[in-house]
Amino acid sequence: MSKKLSLSISSKLIFLIVSMSLLTLGGVSMFNFYTSDKILKQRVEDQLISESTSRGTAIVSLIETRIQQITLLSTNQNIREAVKNSSTNLRLDMLKSEIMSFDEAMGESIGLDSIKVIGKDGKIIYDSLGANEQNNFADPRLERGLEQAFLDFDYIQGQRKLTVLVPIKASQTDSTSIGVVMAVMDTDVLDKILLNRKGLGETGEVYLVNSQKLMLTESRFIESAAFAQKVDTFPVQECFEKGKDSNSVYPDYRNIRIVGISFCVRDLGFVLLAEIDEAEIFKPIINLRNELLGIGILLSGLIIAVAIIVSMGITKPILKLRDAADLIGKGNFDHKIIARSNDEIGDLARQFESMRKNIQEKNTNLNEIVKERTKDFTNIMNTLNATAIVAITDKDGIIKHVNQKFVEISGYAKEELIGQNHRILKSGYHKPEFFDNMWKIISGGKTFEGEIKNKAKDGKFYWVKTTIVPFLDETGNPEEYIAIHDDITKLKNIEEELQDALRRNEKDASIIQHQMEDLKIANLELQQKDKLKHEFLSMASHELKTPLTPILGWCDALKSPQILGNLSPNQLSAIETIEKNAEKLEKLIGDMLDVQKLELDEIKFNISDVTIEKILDTLKKDFEFAVKEKNITLEISSDTGITIKSDERRIIQVLSALIYNSIDFVPEKSGRINVMVNKKDDEVLFCVQDNGMGIPKEKQQYLFKKFYQVDTSLTRKHGGTGLGLVISKGLVEGLGGKIWVDTDIGKGTKFYFTIPVGLK
Repeated sequence: MSKKLSLSISSKLIFLIVSMSLLTLGGVSMFNFYTSDKILKQRVEDQLISESTSRGTAIVSLIETRIQQITLLSTNQNIREAVKNSSTNLRLDMLKSEIMSFDEAMGESIGLDSIKVIGKDGKIIYDSLGANEQNNFADPRLERGLEQAFLDFDYIQGQRKLTVLVPIKASQTDSTSIGVVMAVMDTDVLDKILLNRKGLGETGEVYLVNSQKLMLTESRFIESAAFAQKVDTFPVQECFEKGKDSNSVYPDYRNIRIVGISFCVRDLGFVLLAEIDEAEIFKPIINLRNELLGIGILLSGLIIAVAIIVSMGITKPILKLRDAADLIGKGNFDHKIIARSNDEIGDLARQFESMRKNIQEKNTNLNEIVKERTKDFTNIMNTLNATAIVAITDKDGIIKHVNQKFVEISGYAKEELIGQNHRILKSGYHKPEFFDNMWKIISGGKTFEGEIKNKAKDGKFYWVKTTIVPFLDETGNPEEYIAIHDDITKLKNIEEELQDALRRNEKDASIIQHQMEDLKIANLELQQKDKLKHEFLSMASHELKTPLTPILGWCDALKSPQILGNLSPNQLSAIETIEKNAEKLEKLIGDMLDVQKLELDEIKFNISDVTIEKILDTLKKDFEFAVKEKNITLEISSDTGITIKSDERRIIQVLSALIYNSIDFVPEKSGRINVMVNKKDDEVLFCVQDNGMGIPKEKQQYLFKKFYQVDTSLTRKHGGTGLGLVISKGLVEGLGGKIWVDTDIGKGTKFYFTIPVGLK
């Protein structure tokens, strides 16, 4: 038996030493491996993110610059007149002269190969390469070029080219397209950005993919890949299907796993990919793993040998201590323990011997001590039962014991109380927080003291002064609670009577005191708020609005022939541009003032009888020119005879803001806006509906936030401050109504708001 135990202890000790050593070695190795892997991967990803972002931004900037350069050419007045009058030789000569001047000034710097001027019917009016100017342009991109300026990638005679198409407008005031300017350029600057291998290692590359999932640049690994290699990888799908950038590990177009970062520019029709082979990134990690494996095998053998030697020196004296402890445990306190070493095991043996002597000495007096303690405890319990209300519960608060006084004051029999929770006596006087705090104290092993109002079985209330003491187990957690109560019902009744008398005498003084304090606080807040309001309104109206008055006045005066004489179209256009922007600034200031007033709750409403038909007539007149200028259909319909008690000017302000939003987002040629008003019970429902592109669901929650713009891309077409909907929401709610939106991508947008018929 002794031999078997010795072998068991030795085996366990060897196993413990070996296991702990190997676990430590393995843990350190895994930690180093994981940390190195993570750091290396993070560095590569950071490098790729830096390369993709910087190169992607540079390409976007290059494209926008090229479009702006050709757009500048398309606005030339001689080119416009030449397109309008293509049959006039004088105009054509002026057109050729303007384009040749532009070609000499810009051609070499931007890598310009050719320029064509094309009418909207496809007729080539001018070709810098000298082709027959009477030929028709058969490229399907003509229609898109008449709509908007864009850059496309071409593959012409075995060479990659950049093609820019920009619409030619009829005039500065007439946005009708009468033709396009088409410029073909080389890709040298683009290639310098993309084919630079710096920061990409041995296998890295940066390339572009268009929406047809074709590679637009040459591959580092495949010859003649431009416009021939299909790239249908994960980041390409994420960009053109969801408009998202990606950062992941995936198979590339060669079906080789790489670490890649994408820079999505879906609105310009391409995505930039920066990639490095996964094998190159993790090659140092694989070498590290092999080295750690070899070191681990060698150290494991050494650890096992050391563990066997150490275990043999420890287990023998431990077995002797075990045999001695077994004898003492059986009551043989005369067996002596002899320590033969001066190490920790020898110290342990001496402690065992000292413990044996103490146990032997104390064992003789143990029975007497137990008898004395039992007698004392019995006396204490008898005293408590005679003088106090006592209950004992388990750790969950279930009653295990009550004395006779508890039964008498509660009115319940002992059998009715045992097994119940103390909630059976709950009076409803105390708030839940009171009992939560009590339970928190006693469950934490601390004593609770307090006064509790209980309810007896017959419905009468009684007060007890309570002390709850937790009995702790060996882990320090409560296993039982003893509650000792004193009946203080008479004392609490006298206290309540005294308090009632005191309250009656002090009631008037207390009321006046509280009112004076509240009045002082309210007066200080009102003064501060009034001061801030007047300071802001004074600054805004004087510092911001005052300069606009002479600007707008002079714009109107300068257009009069009596001031500067008859103005040229360009001069008149410049003045009108100044006037329009000043009016926009005036509206911006008004919006900011309204937002500030809403936040200070200082918006004032002029309430009167309002006729819906009058409001709608005003809207028709206000927007007649704006919708006609942009070829937008505006339809207004309403139930007849609707009259409400509200602020006419503020309702028109809300409707105008919603219509302006719709004008910005409906299609240019087929825009449609419907304004509908219906009476629903005691409310009037207003709806502004358009056939625009709609708003994504994830962005709808921010529509009524200050300064929020739905479109924040580089090419967004819509301006504004982002305050219109915030002001509209504040005005509608101030008039007692509510406002909401119903929209989704491709389904148009409906803005609804309600105004109560009567004043609220």
